[in-house]
Amino acid sequence: MSETEKARVLFVDDERRILTTMRMLFRGDYQMFFANSANEAIEFLKRETVDVVVSDQRMPGMTGVDLLREAKDLRPEAMRILLTGYSDLNAIIGSINEGEIFRFVNKPWDNKELKATVAQAVEAARTTREAIQLSRSEGGSDEQAASNLPATLVLDEDPTVAPAIQQMLGNQYRVVAATTIEGAIEIMEREAVGVVITDTRVQNQSVVSLLSTLKEHNPELISMVVTARADAGMAIELINQGQIYRFITKPLRETQTKITVASAINQHRRMARHKQLSRRYQVQKPVEPKPENPPLANGLLNRIRSLRRLVTG
Repeated sequence: MSETEKARVLFVDDERRILTTMRMLFRGDYQMFFANSANEAIEFLKRETVDVVVSDQRMPGMTGVDLLREAKDLRPEAMRILLTGYSDLNAIIGSINEGEIFRFVNKPWDNKELKATVAQAVEAARTTREAIQLSRSEGGSDEQAASNLPATLVLDEDPTVAPAIQQMLGNQYRVVAATTIEGAIEIMEREAVGVVITDTRVQNQSVVSLLSTLKEHNPELISMVVTARADAGMAIELINQGQIYRFITKPLRETQTKITVASAINQHRRMARHKQLSRRYQVQKPVEPKPENPPLANGLLNRIRSLRRLVTG
């Protein structure tokens, strides 16, 4: 493969030794570009296109989250990977909600896993570039979102949450509710659901396995987490293994809820129209499921696999 045919990857870190390590690790694989600060990276992205941006989080002047937010606006087709060596919950939530991160990679990283992650991001960027540009050109107005909407499923043990969200959203949105994982699957078996809003735990079980399985078999489904029990480790698992769209802490605010759900439904519709976009939201399979994230029982797993494909109006 010629140099011009190779994917273009931008690495950003304020530590030059890290950039040297990246140069050695990925030598020969890609066209590589390096920035020693977020501002330097932004100036580069204003001039050049890339397939993937790999950024450290903790940098002076501007964090990796802020950089990737800028990168999303400047080069929306590029995939974004965040390297983080510490657990800053606010930064992680910000990267989910504003930077739409493809993966978090913990420092120190495993070289084999990092190379596999970057390769997956490169493939996703290259196979979806045309689709994401077309999707952005289509936009998504409130009028479009209000016609023939798919259902929004709220999965929460607290039975008051779904009615509260319905009241915030108004009558143009249809909210359906479940207080158990099996109940949620039963709803999805009988009607089209575009968005799932869930707490991090249901029936004393993490929802990571549920969201990962749903995303794997129904990539158009958009998942949001609304919780009062936020922690950094869980948030990272939810993006890497569940590809959640937004992470919101309780108590819910009406304006934020309406804007976020409308955005999620539009995202669902874009995904349904442009099937290639699902490559940008592939979930990462854990090597070994953690005890707190047990895999779904075979019966539930088979029912999710047989769910009819979601459609939009």
